[in-house]
Amino acid sequence: MGALPFIVFLVFLAVFATYSYWFSEAAKFRRTIRAAQKMAIAQAVEGQLIRVSGTIQPLETVLTAPLSKKPCVFFETTVEEYKSSGKSGKWVEIIRETNACDFFIRDETGRALVNTSNMRVLPVKDHEQTSGTLNDASPELEGFLAKHGHKSTGWIFNKNLRYREGVFSPGERIAVLGFARREQDPDPMAAGSGYRDAPKRIVLEAPPNGELLASDESELV
Repeated sequence: MGALPFIVFLVFLAVFATYSYWFSEAAKFRRTIRAAQKMAIAQAVEGQLIRVSGTIQPLETVLTAPLSKKPCVFFETTVEEYKSSGKSGKWVEIIRETNACDFFIRDETGRALVNTSNMRVLPVKDHEQTSGTLNDASPELEGFLAKHGHKSTGWIFNKNLRYREGVFSPGERIAVLGFARREQDPDPMAAGSGYRDAPKRIVLEAPPNGELLASDESELV
């Protein structure tokens, strides 16, 4: 290959990589959150789509992440298998398990209830394990695979597997983009002494025909 065709090839790869990144779901997710108006919880106006940053405060119910065993209000656990094709190969997702429960997000001005019933998340995958050649899966990993109808071994050798998990833990800072509404606060202490009207609280939820977005990526928080 001559110099000019090689340069053209490199330019093509750069353009393709830029295009793929710009139009990826993760990139569109980040742009959507960055473009939204950021405000304090106390300034939330009912009926507006707002972006809030704060710390997670769980309700009575918390979850346990399958792999890291961390208490959390959300987890996303994935398993990828390395599939070889000739001299190359790629990671292919074979398992994805997610779960979430409602929680509060708190900033310096107050707190809001986050309704997770229609939530899309871009989590930081900060827990990772592997299994493969000369690296047997632990009983815990084997159990997780079996739960989803998989196992770590092939006909003869171990499969090359990558296990990744992201969680929203109590006390962690996150960003939430949601539709604000007010509802009566069932907490009898919420109004404080001398408050005449029934106490109200902010709820952040998915907008009509949309999704609530949440992420713990530092650049978005």
